[in-house]
Formats: sequence, structure tokens, C-alpha cells
Amino acid sequence: MSHKPSEVRNVALFGHGGTGKTAIIDAIAYAAKITSRHGDSAHGTSISNSEPEEKERRQTLTSHLFQLPVEGIALNIIDTPGHADFQADAISAMQVVETGILCVSATGGVTFHARSLWKAAERAKLGRAIVVTHPDGENANFEETLADLQSIFGNVVVPMTYPDGDGAAFTAIHDVQQGQGPMAATYREQLEERVAESNDALLESYLETGEISEKDLDENFPRAIAKGTLVPLFTVCPPKEKGLNKLLHLIKQDLPSPESYGARPAAKGDSDQFSELVECTVDGPFLAQVFKVVIDKHVGRIAFMRCMRGKLSAEQHPLHVRLGKPEKIGGLLGLKGEKSEPTQEVVAGDLFALTKVEDLRMWDCLADEHAALHMPKPAYPASTFALAVTPASRGDEQKIADGLDRLCAEDPTFSSRRHPETAELLVSGLSPLHLEIQLARLLRRFGVGTETSMPRIPYRETISVPADGHHRHKKQSGGRGQFAEVYMRVLPRERGAGFEFVDSVVGGAIPRNFIPEVEKGVRKFLSTGAIAGFPVVDCAAELYDGKFHPVDSDQLSFQLAGQRGFHDGFVKAKPVLLEPIMDVEIMVPERFTGDVAGNLSSLRGRMSGMEATEGIQHITAQVPLKEMQDYSTLLRSITAGEGTFHMEMSHYEPVPGNLQAEIVKAHQKEHEEH
Repeated sequence: MSHKPSEVRNVALFGHGGTGKTAIIDAIAYAAKITSRHGDSAHGTSISNSEPEEKERRQTLTSHLFQLPVEGIALNIIDTPGHADFQADAISAMQVVETGILCVSATGGVTFHARSLWKAAERAKLGRAIVVTHPDGENANFEETLADLQSIFGNVVVPMTYPDGDGAAFTAIHDVQQGQGPMAATYREQLEERVAESNDALLESYLETGEISEKDLDENFPRAIAKGTLVPLFTVCPPKEKGLNKLLHLIKQDLPSPESYGARPAAKGDSDQFSELVECTVDGPFLAQVFKVVIDKHVGRIAFMRCMRGKLSAEQHPLHVRLGKPEKIGGLLGLKGEKSEPTQEVVAGDLFALTKVEDLRMWDCLADEHAALHMPKPAYPASTFALAVTPASRGDEQKIADGLDRLCAEDPTFSSRRHPETAELLVSGLSPLHLEIQLARLLRRFGVGTETSMPRIPYRETISVPADGHHRHKKQSGGRGQFAEVYMRVLPRERGAGFEFVDSVVGGAIPRNFIPEVEKGVRKFLSTGAIAGFPVVDCAAELYDGKFHPVDSDQLSFQLAGQRGFHDGFVKAKPVLLEPIMDVEIMVPERFTGDVAGNLSSLRGRMSGMEATEGIQHITAQVPLKEMQDYSTLLRSITAGEGTFHMEMSHYEPVPGNLQAEIVKAHQKEHEEH
């Protein structure tokens, strides 16, 4: 590539859905003459929404990368999904850029999801800016939007441009630095204060004189963004191409380049101590990291990467750090507008792609063999919704496994696994919509249709009181027969204590070589239970007496006697079902606290704490897994899409009697049908 790291700008657009991220991409591409017409998501002509599912739904569902030549710089801009279900791509993009731009609509305000993404950008240590869109929209109110942003993110948010009116009254965008409009002086004063705070000497001078020269303002503006003392805000109306020039000028002049951003942490070998520092220089040893994987049924695996240091040519075979072997490059692609094209070289700061690299996974690193380093991975939200899936066509078992593996490689918040107890094939993600889109991709890309259902709950069975069990196994069929008789006590244990087998036989009532066979029989019963076919836990079997026959007794006889003797005691010991209880943390805007708390009670939930931070209520509770299976849909309904939650397994508790009867009845019906 012909540019230097100092001439590169890597930017991620993020924000809630419908805030105009994709419209900004289309407007910049049109202004840069990358496209011959102004794309529009609503009409399916956007250069960003290229997947069939995106065209159908008129929204971005995966990140899209573009390199747009703007005023002498190479602008690598990543359009990220605005829907919370697909936030993994936004989180990934933030790891390989220097700047994040939050898009907020003047008609909708700042959502909970936008706040979450802002915090993710903060964790990634990005320089940040804000773009307010839709100034011409119905119910647009710039002053309210600005007040909302400043109350949430602080007075570091300062307008650089602002609209001359709201809604139908909007006709133009004022430039603060050029003194345009009635608020220019006020915003200019705020701007000078924020910039002065980024430099101690400048702040001292500002406090003495009350003003900053244009030269000092321009020189310290990038530093203020990098330090976070200033978050510049721009108003843009992409369909009318208003406000873009000022935004692009900021990107060129004031946003950090890969070179000026500073060193990034890395670690050697298998270490998790990221104490090495990687400067973005062309002269250093090569290092690059995968941040996005796409698997195409024709091209194969495509790995999108960020060159962190050095340079890479198409003829090189860099070290695959995780595998410790050279990686043969099938094709080296540079970004050209909306497409990737073959290139001979990439340099530090570039975003690029490699093809036919079947071993590369998300966050793998390629490096110079003499400087093998790996870099940190971001944290992603845990799955909160699961479905059991089966192929719609018989014989597609292998195809569905292969297809799901490939989709999992692309999305770190999507997973598939075979449940060890229920044997169901489960897919997990962030919501029903998330899984719907992934299963649609499975059909389109790999030709595998699916049928889905809610997963079976992995209940457990146990007992509540001690009881005696007995079984006499006797079988005569001519010749040598079968004989074994056992007496045992079935005893409850503390929750979580597991199973224990106790040998209390005295006097040789059962020969020593047959006692392990009794235990084998008991353990066989533990895997299926007696109430509804679930594993048995937290009880003990004490074998205290029995009888044998010197000729007819054998291993199998005592296994059967042990299994059936324990069953006899188990059903007498008031057996109960246990259900998994989840630790749940819910985050919602404070105004929804009452509705969410009330709903938890109806779900048999027990609240354990509430804490409000910056207008967000954190609610902790314990809730049965059965009630949480479709909670993502329920929570979004209650909170108008602004709530989120995560959960993890806590412990097991007895199922209420009325629900146990329903579960047992359903099991019996299923057993009869099969």
C-alpha cells in the first residue's frame, strides 16, 4: 500500500439501531465518488447492508469494513450493527481502531444499549466523538439530546456543529469555530475549557487570560480527545449531505492515527501477562491480529486482520503464534472502497484480509518468527437464550454440525453443543432474533433447514427421608439359575454432597467379590431415576444384609438386585425433583425498576439486591432456569428493548409440588408415546 501509518485513520461507528451509522457510510462513499449514487438502507441500496438478511430487514446485522480516500488520508471505517443482539461485531471492531464515533438520533435520545457500547469504547481506550443525526426528523430536539448526552457522559461533550432548527425548521448546520449561529459563543467557551484541561501549561494560561488562541486550540485539540477531556459533537444530516465536511475534517486533522495512538499491550508465548508494548511502526517486526472471520462456501475462511506493527507481503509465511508454525497465505487483500482487492503489501495500521487460511480463528495472531507475541481478547456478553435444534431433513446430522461450527467461528456470542444429559443439540445466543438470523444463515449458506424447540430442563431427582429397600432376584430356567438378595438403606444427603455407597455387610452374608456389583447396579439406577427419568443426586445407599447361592449367584444377579433394591427404597423415600436455580443480574433504566421487580416475583424469583448507578438499576436475583428460558424476550417487552441481563448456574432446589406433578405427567406421556 502506498500510504504511511500517519496517513491512516481507523474509525468504528457504533450506536443504537436506526441512528444513521449506515447512512453516514453511504454519504461519505458518495462524496468520495466510491459509489455513483447515494445509497439508502430503506430502499435496499446501501453499500453496507449487503447480506440477504440485512436487505430483508433493512438493518445492519454484521460489521462492514470500507476504505474511503478522504482528503489525502486512508479512512478505514467500520459500520457496526446497532441491534444489541449483534453487538459482538461492535466490540470486536473497537479492538482494532483508534477512534469510536457514537451515533445518536436527535429524535430518540441516548439508549441503554448506546451507553453500554460507550463503556466498551472506554474500556478499549478509544478516542471518542459523537454524531447527532436526524436533525430534520419529526420530534427532533437538539437541545434535549445535548442535555441528555452531557448528563450521561459529562460536560466533556461539546458541540462543534449544531443545527439551525429542529424538524421541519432545519435548513443548515452552524460551525462553532467559525462563530456561526446564536450558540456559537457559548459552545466556544465550553470548547476552550475542555481543551485547556488537556494541558497544564495551557490551562494555567487560560485561567489567567480567559481565552485560547486558534493555534493553541488546534494543537491541543487532538490531545484533548485522546485524554478524554473533550468529546466533540457534530450534527450530520447524511441524506441532505449536510455536516459531513466538518466531520471529515475532524477525522483527518484531529483523530489519532495508528502512529500517534500509542503502544498497545502484548504478551509472549503462553503468558497472560500483557507487559510487552507494541508501537505501530513500519520498521518493527511484523505482528497482526484477527478481529473478524467470515466463512464463504466458495472462497473458504476469510480472516480480517489489523496490522499492529511492521509489514507483510503476499510472499511471506508469518508465524501462526497459537499453533507455533508458519502460516501459508492463500491471498492478501487490501480494502478498496466496499470491496477487497489483491495487494502486494500491507503496513502497520492497515486493516486487511487473508483468504484460504483454515486454521485462523478470532483473535489469533500472526507474527515475525523472532518476535512471537499475542494480544488481548475482548470480553463478550454471555449467551442468554438457547434452542434445541434438529435438521429438518434426515441424514443432515453431519451437515448441521459442520455448518454450526462455521457460524460459531464467526460470532463469539453464538455457540452450539450437545447437552451431556439430554443429548439435545443446543444453539445459544443473545435472543430469539439472534438465533433466528443464524439459523437463516445456516440454511442459506450450507443448505441445512432446522426444526427448533425449547431445551429440556436438566432436572435432578433425590429423596427427602430415609427408607429401606429390598430385592430378591431369582431366576430358574433349567440348569444353572440366577440368585441374589439385598437389603439396603436409602438415605438423603446435603444438597450438593453427591452420592455415597456404604458397605455395612457383616458375617459374609454377601461375598466380598459381589459387593462392588451391587454398587454398579445402584449407580446404573442413578443415571435414570424413578420419577421422570432424570439423574439421581445427593443420597446414600447403605448395603447392610443379603443372601447368596453358592452355585446360582453371579455378578449380573447382584447388579440387578442392587439396581432394583435401591429403586425399591428410593420410591419409598418421598422422592422429589430438583431444578436448576440461576444467579441473575439485570440492568435496566431506573424507570423500569418496579415493572421488572414485579415480574420477577411472578417468575418465582427471589431478589437479593438493587443498586442504581448513573441512572441504571442493577437488580440481582435467583430465578429457576425454567422461568428464564425466554426471559430475553420478556425483558425487552417490559423495557422497550432497553434492558439486558446475564445469568449463571447457582444451585439446585426442590420443585414445587404442583409443578413436579406436571413434569412427571409429561414424562409419563412421552414415555408411553415412545
